[in-house]
Amino acid sequence: MRRQPAPPPARRATPAVANVTPDDAVRQRTTAGGHPGDDGWGDGPVILLSGAYSGAQRVQDLLATGTGLACTMGTGIIPLCLAAAETWRRVEGRQGPAMSQLAAASIRRLISAQVTAMLAGAGKKRWCELAMVDQSAAQQFLQLIPNAVFICVHRGCLDVIRAGVAASPWGLHGPRLVPYLISYPGNSVAALAAYWTTCTEELLAFEKANPQITRRVRYEDTTGELGEALTTLRTWLRLHGDGGTSFPGRTDHTEPGDATLPSPESEVPAERIPPPLRQRVSHLHAELGYPPLPA
Repeated sequence: MRRQPAPPPARRATPAVANVTPDDAVRQRTTAGGHPGDDGWGDGPVILLSGAYSGAQRVQDLLATGTGLACTMGTGIIPLCLAAAETWRRVEGRQGPAMSQLAAASIRRLISAQVTAMLAGAGKKRWCELAMVDQSAAQQFLQLIPNAVFICVHRGCLDVIRAGVAASPWGLHGPRLVPYLISYPGNSVAALAAYWTTCTEELLAFEKANPQITRRVRYEDTTGELGEALTTLRTWLRLHGDGGTSFPGRTDHTEPGDATLPSPESEVPAERIPPPLRQRVSHLHAELGYPPLPA
């Protein structure tokens, strides 16, 4: 008697898992003009976003001095969130920005353990990270950690160019600058101007997309020991002094040009910036309150 083949095993149904969307994060934020801490925010992390040679490290130091902020730089946690979220979407076969609650909870547990270790090592209560601008990574981090707040640090284009050239007198290098060096071979001034333009446009776009949880600060407005700009930021962040000024958990990554005041603008040959790029720089300068580049 011919044996009938066994029926194939029944496929297990994938359990339904609720989604976490960017709108979910929006609903957990403060209303426009609010402060971190309102509506259940708590003391969320403070993220400083900037481009290279912006002087953001000095801003971070001045902002955090004597407070409970544990300052770090370039830990990789923010880009890790983006990479992990994209991996989960591929694993689950999802399209678009929404994540499953399982994926979101998994990533939160991972970074929570890392941040807790840093806070314990620093003896501080609140994490303050300095990160290079990446709008997609910052937006993903915000979706996962909706009580985070962001400080976008700007600096004038010519000062960034000056600091970049001073930091690399034998030639610019680094993965962030490679695309611009290829576009403007042999022209460090134009390459840095193009890099500054891209970073600034991303920062401004992130500010406009998230007005409730972002604040803008210009490096030039913080060159005093504790100027009005920093005082305003401290008030918005509800920072309270803890009597200390050291940051034992901080990795020392001194950014070239951070501690130096700008030199006269005439030192930078702005004529080496192609006219179309110069117009973009001047337009962004006007939006940020800087003077236009020389014609």
